[in-house]
Amino acid sequence: MQRWILLALAAVPVIATLQRPVSAPDLIWWTADAMEKVRPSDSQPQSNEAARTVNIAAGRNEFEPFQIVLKAGNADISDIDVDITDLKSTTNSIVSNEHVAVYLERYIDLKIPSSIDGAAGEWPDPLIPRVDEYTHERRNAFPFKLTKAKNQPLWFDVYVPADAVPGTYRGEVRVLVSGKPKISIPVQLEVWNLTLPSTSSLPTTFGFSGLRAIRQHFGKYTSDKDLFDLTAVYEKAGLLHRLTLDGSSGVQPVITTNGGKVRIDWENYDRHIEPLMAGQVLSKTEPLYGAKATTVTLRTPALLLRTPDEQIDYWRQAAQHFRQKGWFDRLFNYLWDEPKKANYAEMTSLGQIVRQADPAVRNLVTAPLHPEWTGFIDIWTPVINCFERKPRQSDYCDPMIDRAGYNQEISKGKHLWWYQACSSHGCYIVGGDYFRDWPSYMIDHDSVRNRVMEWMTWKYGIEGELYFSTDEAYGQRDPWQDVRLFGGNGDGTLFYPGTPDVIGGKTHIPIESIRLKLIREGLEDYEYLLMFSRAMGTSHTQELVNKLITNTYTFKHDPKLLYQVRAEMARKISANSR
Repeated sequence: MQRWILLALAAVPVIATLQRPVSAPDLIWWTADAMEKVRPSDSQPQSNEAARTVNIAAGRNEFEPFQIVLKAGNADISDIDVDITDLKSTTNSIVSNEHVAVYLERYIDLKIPSSIDGAAGEWPDPLIPRVDEYTHERRNAFPFKLTKAKNQPLWFDVYVPADAVPGTYRGEVRVLVSGKPKISIPVQLEVWNLTLPSTSSLPTTFGFSGLRAIRQHFGKYTSDKDLFDLTAVYEKAGLLHRLTLDGSSGVQPVITTNGGKVRIDWENYDRHIEPLMAGQVLSKTEPLYGAKATTVTLRTPALLLRTPDEQIDYWRQAAQHFRQKGWFDRLFNYLWDEPKKANYAEMTSLGQIVRQADPAVRNLVTAPLHPEWTGFIDIWTPVINCFERKPRQSDYCDPMIDRAGYNQEISKGKHLWWYQACSSHGCYIVGGDYFRDWPSYMIDHDSVRNRVMEWMTWKYGIEGELYFSTDEAYGQRDPWQDVRLFGGNGDGTLFYPGTPDVIGGKTHIPIESIRLKLIREGLEDYEYLLMFSRAMGTSHTQELVNKLITNTYTFKHDPKLLYQVRAEMARKISANSR
């Protein structure tokens, strides 16, 4: 395709008219990597040949996204659609176009920035699939209309099968107008000689409320079956993004008491979680076949079990059941979330009850190390702000414990996880200077902030990540209009409710966000870091990570540098695998 530049149109109108593609005179386009958040009025790259082709690279059993941006120049253009060919290598190996998911990026109009380094206005985040990955229904996003002078980005997720042959693959994306091809965009994929595991090497637990979701999707609580079924679809979405969703707020065993004796009916609960635990959710024809949940959460049902004896009985039965099922090593008790001083006595009592019931059941608390809790806490999970002090700023946590402060606990077999929260942008405020540059899952923060958490997880030797919720806005407001909570745009909300009245089709599905995709990319980066450290050593890996990261609040925001470090690791891993 001949190359033409918008500036030349004004300077030489007659020549430009002859040179521009006659078939699509007003259709402007360019390509972008996954790390660019394309806003409606962003300018087209000028004189950049790289923006006229797609070049991506990935290992086997890995996703790699890219974007194509379309814009109508002089007038609206209706009935726009896209398709993509198979990607073929010179040896005739194929990555089928069935492994490429296509999404229309929808804008969310943010009224208030998340922090002083965020911004109000329209931002891309929800991804409406052409054909969804859950029920394989065609949805209503395609074909679509381009509005004059407004960017419309499209998201493409390429999945490289686990049996793909390493090498260079080529194909093309075709843009169609009224069913006729108008533009052909070259796509080149380099498949590296490495394979990512289907199950994340990093344990995660990202909160999900099936109770909120069912009310958001159906307008009310409908039935236990709908609750379990809808939760299962969201949990599948989690696995496809290398995350374990904690659906325990809605999916629980049935507990009854009689004369101080506790009876637990596990039948429906087991039927629900067994596929997650056994790697049976994703079939051989789907990406990440065999992916398993990395964690499973229980809590003390204190409203049902009011006496210590009942609670001890419950936990002894639960521990026995999970051992019999082979799931015990992934079980933990979510003891308390961000306890305040007024909660310490009750939390201590509950923690000691679980210890008495079965000392091997792990208690998790989202708080920094407190020496007086070491007798009953097994998984310390402080917010990321609790590790390092920002110069000229007050301590965010009480106490502040640096990474080395946990070594003694780890040496005893305890574990260190972490999480991010509104402390990455400012809680219930537009965050000021302190809240710059922390890892963040907010819509209006840059893509490196959305992706960098797992690079830091490797650098600091953290063993797991927790996030409090993925559907927090559900039931509180219309997430398609407003996902601002706790002072952040998208805080606790990584999905949008895919209801048929909004996205078409007949079934209810989760709609993924760009931020969820970037979290997945970070988890894939974590696998690279593990493989590289095994092949090349920890010190060499640390040197590479230090090119990006100085500390928990200081890191390079240049996506090109992140891609360069990732590629350097991939090529050395690939060479070491021969």
